[in-house]
Amino acid sequence: MGHEYVELKNTHAAIESYRRAVDVNRRDYRAWYGLGQTYEVLEMHTYALWYYKKAAGLRPWDGKMWMAIGSCLQKMGRERDGIKALKRALLADTYYDSTSSSFGSAGIDRAAPGHMDPEILLQIASMYDNLDEVDEAKAYMELCVAQEDGSLGDNLGDSVAIHNDSPGGASDDEDGGERNGGGDGTGVTAATSKARMWLARFAMRSGDYTTANRLATELCQDGQDVEEAKALIREARARLDPDQAGD
Repeated sequence: MGHEYVELKNTHAAIESYRRAVDVNRRDYRAWYGLGQTYEVLEMHTYALWYYKKAAGLRPWDGKMWMAIGSCLQKMGRERDGIKALKRALLADTYYDSTSSSFGSAGIDRAAPGHMDPEILLQIASMYDNLDEVDEAKAYMELCVAQEDGSLGDNLGDSVAIHNDSPGGASDDEDGGERNGGGDGTGVTAATSKARMWLARFAMRSGDYTTANRLATELCQDGQDVEEAKALIREARARLDPDQAGD
């Protein structure tokens, strides 16, 4: 009943319902997660984080739990801790079947095994950008765009693994083939388009006008941020061929 009260914006009733569920079964991760959701709606992020951690402790390889923790930490201004949690989310969903959860995935497409969620990659990249760690931000933006065709990149294990015993810590010889395996990607999404725009702007700032022109052209073809993309194309071409731009 608790999640139905959340949908109805009746937070007081939702909290009472979830608390009764926890009293009946202290290992009901859905109730702990629901309490976290409800307190997050109330913008009481410290409480929400505590309940999300309780849920994650009961279901440590459910990516949705770590996504909630990471997003909550970001709202609290704890980007570095949030990044660690979101990396756990990327490694998750290999232990549990995500479809068994009673909660929805908030519109996030759980891609086929071997793919990563571009929304999570974009969020990690943005948090690195906020920390002024541009190289890491760029790497995750590129990884986000790569999900359109199902690419994973060569250094997935090194960049994502945060524990020595995590799946990402395996050697390339053991599972590199699976990581770079074929298969359909996500196609163009709002997240990959935002990442492509960030990369286009970064290329302009770095003086790589050819790359900026290519990325902006792709944005126009995808129908995403067309006006801004056209402006980038004009600027990039002017830098590449100033004589033609002056005509």
